[in-house]
Amino acid sequence: MRNPFERGYTLARTTLKRAWLRRGAARLISAQAMPDPAFLALFDLEAVSAHLARGDAPAAKAALLDHYRRRTLPAWPAPSMMITDLRLDLDQLSRAEIVDRANAILDYRISYSTLKPRITPAGHIDWRFNPTSSREWLRRLNRHQWWPVLGLAYSHTGDERYAVAFVTQMLDWIVRNPPLSRKDEKSPVWRLMETGLRMSVAWIPAFALFYTSPSFTDAAKLMMLKSIYDHCRFLARFKTNRNHLLREINGLAHVSVYFPEFIDAKAWQQIALDRLECELRQQINPDGSHIEVSTGYQWLVVDELGKAYDLLRMHNLSLPNENLAARLESMYQLLAYVIRPDFRFPELNDGFLLWPNSRLARAGEVFGRADFTYVGTAGGQGDAPPQTSVAFNDGGLYVMRSDWTKEARYLIFDAGPYGGPHGHEDKLSIEVCAFGQPFVVDPGSYSYEETDPFRLYFVGSQGHNTALVDGLSQVRRWNKAHLNPQAGPGNHAVWIGQPDFDYVAASYTEGYGVFQLHRPPAAAIVNDVSHTRRILFVKPDYWLMIDELQAAALHTYQLLFHAAPEVAPCFGPEQRVVLGTTPDGPRLYLIPVDTQNLQVSSVTGSEAPIQGWYSTGHLDKVPASVVLYERKGCASTILTTLLYPCAAGQTAEEVSIAPLEVSPGDGLAFVVTTGRGRDYLLLSQNDRAKRFGPYQSSGGVAGVRTDRHGNVLGQFEWKTSR
Repeated sequence: MRNPFERGYTLARTTLKRAWLRRGAARLISAQAMPDPAFLALFDLEAVSAHLARGDAPAAKAALLDHYRRRTLPAWPAPSMMITDLRLDLDQLSRAEIVDRANAILDYRISYSTLKPRITPAGHIDWRFNPTSSREWLRRLNRHQWWPVLGLAYSHTGDERYAVAFVTQMLDWIVRNPPLSRKDEKSPVWRLMETGLRMSVAWIPAFALFYTSPSFTDAAKLMMLKSIYDHCRFLARFKTNRNHLLREINGLAHVSVYFPEFIDAKAWQQIALDRLECELRQQINPDGSHIEVSTGYQWLVVDELGKAYDLLRMHNLSLPNENLAARLESMYQLLAYVIRPDFRFPELNDGFLLWPNSRLARAGEVFGRADFTYVGTAGGQGDAPPQTSVAFNDGGLYVMRSDWTKEARYLIFDAGPYGGPHGHEDKLSIEVCAFGQPFVVDPGSYSYEETDPFRLYFVGSQGHNTALVDGLSQVRRWNKAHLNPQAGPGNHAVWIGQPDFDYVAASYTEGYGVFQLHRPPAAAIVNDVSHTRRILFVKPDYWLMIDELQAAALHTYQLLFHAAPEVAPCFGPEQRVVLGTTPDGPRLYLIPVDTQNLQVSSVTGSEAPIQGWYSTGHLDKVPASVVLYERKGCASTILTTLLYPCAAGQTAEEVSIAPLEVSPGDGLAFVVTTGRGRDYLLLSQNDRAKRFGPYQSSGGVAGVRTDRHGNVLGQFEWKTSR
């Protein structure tokens, strides 16, 4: 039993702790300002408590630090292998390469770019100086994601230079960046996402890797522990939303697990798990798509949920009401099924794609999914996914794919919701790949900086494969409801997936304007135009894309096709355009049906106005061609384009498309003539019997393929009443 003195000490310690917490609750006073006895009282360790009970704070401090030196459980976590801010996959680096990277960090080459932070006359990093126009650079500087690289180099070599660099930077950062008393998401240092990332990615691994170094003194360790406590109080008290919140949750959860000695650790853990369970419901759609509908942020969220999943699994923790494993598997499935035949991901909405397909191989191991393994190894292992074409209705993403070889014909159609602040004005946009070559691509994101004019280009419809009206962009961003996306079932398009064909149709009706990230007070919106895009994939050969634009007034309409940087357009007769890299390489033919009053042009690398660019990464861009089909001075019009790919060494010069009369005249019909015969195609909104060419159908979608002699080789029909 405890003696009366010990009971009295326990009461005093509790009273002291509560007094500090009450003071901190109002102003979040940094633990650095606490007397050592008050801070040491925040640890639930018998040896520490015993020394404090005797009034021996130095002995209590020594006991605390000795505890971490001897502790075996919980075992310290290994550093994350993906250091996204440095664009490093540590799994792919040898020990010598890690040491080389650490040596570069000693020279302050801590970014994947050539830019270095500014060093003060005292020899310290200036944590507030930004050598770029991008706030993201400064935020990454304050995440310290290079510290684990220094730590690994130290563990491999024992070279104290790495420990000295870490300790010097850590102490200087703490002194120069005291915690805020309130949330400030404009702060490059204490923005909540950076606060969480420092804990889960940088500080915990660094604390463990350098703990035995003589350069990591007892005073430095205690200072770091105080700052970790500050971080967790800040993360527990404040939060944001969407993908940022998941990173905040991970920071809080990781400290609660790996520093269970804090008396608040259980409370932090409960806050983190409660938030995680809530966010699984609020951020993940039933089909596995994230509410921001970005392939880049899909990966980011998968990464964060994967860290949480590993943490819970390793430490026998669980969520009471949500199945994290099932949610995570569904998100991986979307990534596996939207991937292009070159095993790269389409770049939809914001999000810089730093994650390679190989990460799906690990998901294949974790979830026992041979299809994930196949995609993660680029077809080298596992089994090809059982589905080729697939619809993710909640996210509004529709994939038309011929097969799972690298030569596959592939089109992805984006009909999804805006996706919040990371959304782009890309409704009805497409990407097209075939025979190993990406032809029509999303140009990317380039920058998050609102003052950069290129930000408007890469977010607006001018930077996507959709339609412009009078040169104006879609303006969904101006509807505040779109900036707060909600999870739930959705049905953003008509989708039919069949063995012989795929069909998708969706519309945009929310107006066009001179795009700005924030709606100007007097901004005018053209509201009388509706755009419906229908795409028929005649498997496995080609796509028929029909753009119907309806309006009351006269307008100029443009269809945009952004080519990959290595692809150049070649103009042919009858407004045809051939996209390719070399004369004998794979090609994509753009063949319009009705060329009356139709002009075609291309732009590459223009800055006035901005058009014809492709972003290769954050603040990196290169010129790339964009093909524009334009029709002026009409109210309602239909622009039909045949997208016909052909393999290397082949051409499609003999391919043609012509309209057919539909009798009775309810629907659209075409005949596509190729070297092997003719395809007769019908699209209709009802199931009444109709004749198109020599054939008849009562389907909403129908097709007949004949050889050069008119013999029927195959046919399909889909009734709208099904």
